[in-house]
Amino acid sequence: MSAPRSGSGGGVGPLAIATIVLAVVVLALTGLTRACSFSPTAPTVDRGAVQRIDVAQATRDATAAVPFALRAPTMPADWIPQSSDVRPVGGTRAFRLGWVTPDNSFVRLVQSDAPEDALVTSEQGAPPALGPVAVGGRTWTTYRGVRGEALWVTDVDGVRWLVTGDASPARFTQLATTALGSPVVPRG
Repeated sequence: MSAPRSGSGGGVGPLAIATIVLAVVVLALTGLTRACSFSPTAPTVDRGAVQRIDVAQATRDATAAVPFALRAPTMPADWIPQSSDVRPVGGTRAFRLGWVTPDNSFVRLVQSDAPEDALVTSEQGAPPALGPVAVGGRTWTTYRGVRGEALWVTDVDGVRWLVTGDASPARFTQLATTALGSPVVPRG
């Protein structure tokens, strides 16, 4: 008879390697998400770590990619312009600009010639429509999107605008009125 064998033969080596790999992944994710942190009451933002963009330049660059007039709102210095892109929407395109507000919420202005339903769907799925709101001499159709984010939609000189984000109605109003008072960016 032979003696019984003990142990799995795998040893501690694979477990140690897996632990090291997991630690590297956690450290990498921590570095990538350093601008935000968990808070039981509300998210916090490290305003110094937020990426900043040049709204005027991003808008000038976007004029070549869209067939409609764009505006580049100049928000107060405590608004951090943080994102821009051009995306396909409903057979056309949409130009999107996003800011972190002074109270660390997020708001985005989307300019497009897409139909309203396609534009709303591209941002928030199929949210229910709510009552209208009057801002800047215009009537905006309002929606309640995912995570409670609001959407306001109106037409401005043949361009459909959508404002969305988790910001307060006062911040939506501030962005909307500033954008309405901004001149059209010349095509470059």
